[in-house]
Amino acid sequence: MNKPEEEAFEVRRSRLAGQIARQRGELSEAYLKLEKPIRYTEYGMRGFGFIRQNPWVVAAVPLVFNFAASLFGLRKKKSSAASSENVQSMEKSKLGKAKQVLSAGVRHGWQLYQLYRRVKSLIP
Repeated sequence: MNKPEEEAFEVRRSRLAGQIARQRGELSEAYLKLEKPIRYTEYGMRGFGFIRQNPWVVAAVPLVFNFAASLFGLRKKKSSAASSENVQSMEKSKLGKAKQVLSAGVRHGWQLYQLYRRVKSLIP
């Protein structure tokens, strides 16, 4: 008489042990998924703190991108119906283009320095 009850108990016990193991796995996955947004928020706050301490970065990033795009030719070409002034600027040699890029870099650098002078008093 006790045999079927003991077998049912063993079956139920093994089934519950399997459920507990599965739930533990789900709990660990949920913890890892919960950690990701917190970690990304921390990274964002570090980045924001860096920009607060170094406001010149905001002005330097477009300058560097502009300079790199000019060097690698990533900018769009002007349309064929451009004015004669634009056509002449397209016909300039590579050396002329390098001078233009360098002068633009110097101009942006000067603007960056002027921005730094104005903001310097606001930085603790």
